[in-house]
Amino acid sequence: MKIIRRWWHKNSSQLIWGLIALAIAFLIYLTQGALINETLYRISSIFRYDISAEQERLYGDRTIQQLENEINLLRTQNQELRDIVNYQNQNPENLITARIIGRSPDSWWQIVTLDAGSNQGIQEDDPVIAIGGLVGRITGVTPNTSRVLLLSDYNSRVGATLNRTGYQGFVKGQSTQIGIMEFYEKVTDVQEGDFITTSNISTLFPPDIPIGKVVSINLNRSPAPEAEIEFTSPMDFLNWVMVMTN
Repeated sequence: MKIIRRWWHKNSSQLIWGLIALAIAFLIYLTQGALINETLYRISSIFRYDISAEQERLYGDRTIQQLENEINLLRTQNQELRDIVNYQNQNPENLITARIIGRSPDSWWQIVTLDAGSNQGIQEDDPVIAIGGLVGRITGVTPNTSRVLLLSDYNSRVGATLNRTGYQGFVKGQSTQIGIMEFYEKVTDVQEGDFITTSNISTLFPPDIPIGKVVSINLNRSPAPEAEIEFTSPMDFLNWVMVMTN
């Protein structure tokens, strides 16, 4: 008995832990690890971030941002239409309002397509303007669409007048918001900020339509001086235009 008692005192703790380990292993075997998984899930839930709540918040934020973008777009379009209506009320000429429905990235500064054509009274060579000034002219017409050669196109040439002094020349495009005015004669009285309008001797455009303003001058250019002109119409961002008929 003494031998058994000594052995028990010496090995009882190891035997107990061994039996506990066997019991746990048997329990895991019977439940296929479900108990451990449940325990780990409950422990991890204390530290786990609520992903569903975060997804719902992100979805809500994106929905709000989308609605804000749509509201801003509608506000901008509404202001543009208000400006056009005011312009038409102040200018009794025959103006047809049209929306730009086509513009290729490859010819962004050259050509745009309008949602109005011959059925609305538009013809080739009709001038096209926007709030700010001249945009270009009609170069192609179908019953319900028309094509506009923009003022900023390399092939565009518009007779122009230096408004302050009356010097004559023509404006050509550079596929940017900046065009070039070449004068017909040797001029000296040109200043930055001078306004350029369509010429009274132009065969394509009525006189005095705003074109742009002088931003730089090269009086040493041969055979005649030239000036860089910033177009007053936003050639890079056009949504609505007006076609001057007859």
